[in-house]
Amino acid sequence: MLFFVAAVVFLLVVAAAPASMSGFGYAVSLVLFAGAGLPKDARARRRLLAASFALSGITVSARMGFAANGRTLTMGTPAPGATSSRWIDRVIDEQDLAINGARALLWTSFVHDPDVPALPAVMRGAYARMRDAEGATPSPVLATYSGLEAPGADDTVELGDVSGSASEGVVVFLHGYAGSFTLPCWVLSRAALDAGFATVCPSTRWVGDWWTSDGEATLRETLAGLRRRGASRIVLAGLSNGAIGATLLAPKLHGSIDSLILISGASPEAEAPGVPVLAIQGAHDAQISASVVRAYAGRVRGRYLSLDAGHFAMLVREREAMGAVTSFLRSRSAVPAPANARTAARP
Repeated sequence: MLFFVAAVVFLLVVAAAPASMSGFGYAVSLVLFAGAGLPKDARARRRLLAASFALSGITVSARMGFAANGRTLTMGTPAPGATSSRWIDRVIDEQDLAINGARALLWTSFVHDPDVPALPAVMRGAYARMRDAEGATPSPVLATYSGLEAPGADDTVELGDVSGSASEGVVVFLHGYAGSFTLPCWVLSRAALDAGFATVCPSTRWVGDWWTSDGEATLRETLAGLRRRGASRIVLAGLSNGAIGATLLAPKLHGSIDSLILISGASPEAEAPGVPVLAIQGAHDAQISASVVRAYAGRVRGRYLSLDAGHFAMLVREREAMGAVTSFLRSRSAVPAPANARTAARP
């Protein structure tokens, strides 16, 4: 009985997000499975179990078929023989996990940051825009939490012309703590696309410790792969722990990167990268102090943008943050901005 109640609560929580079609399907199948323990009649129990398994099977099959890639977004691994996203990357719709995770942060006060109350609504809007643009998309989040991300076999999201034949360059974006998600990569890619850049987002462990041997190896393999494909100008970017990792690794990548973009993070121990830097930071960040990032930007003579936000400035202040990314990338581009160029990302 308690399991049935828990299943109903789960259904209500997911539906209130609101859930994706697949999330709703999984939730209903869970309720049917839990409810199979209630009837005394064996035939009724079997029918409920059959309905639960059938709905789960239909939902999984639909995700397998429709979420291999987005309309312009592709995802795969550099492992030999890999031609598309892994099955585990297609099982769930990322928004169901991410939005309810944000709601859990709000309910439990696990993360103390001024942006947390706004996150669920902001993420709902962002996921809706990504769905409108890309349709169903895979997500590296389950593979990340399953420990499958490793050098040479990491999930890599790509948007735009990575070959270099029709782009100004490629932005390589390192995810932060809590794992690799498709949404931040897509949000950044829109700003990069406005400047003519493609975007590539590799994955490492869920903690986002890019400064470890595995994290560095994954980044180096990503850069080498891009060079083999013809990318000549590569901009390294990072979010939160990804930004910390980017500041620590950039000095080791002399000649491999053109510039550096940091969002909500930097290491106070990092040496100067030897390339132009843009640092975007929430003034009220409770996770990584703005003073740390501001000091780094001052030390390396980089551009520093302070936003009226906390740690999640990339989402809650997307227009200003992504507008700054577009402007910075245009300044690194050989092609001047058009006369009617936007100065900010779309809302």
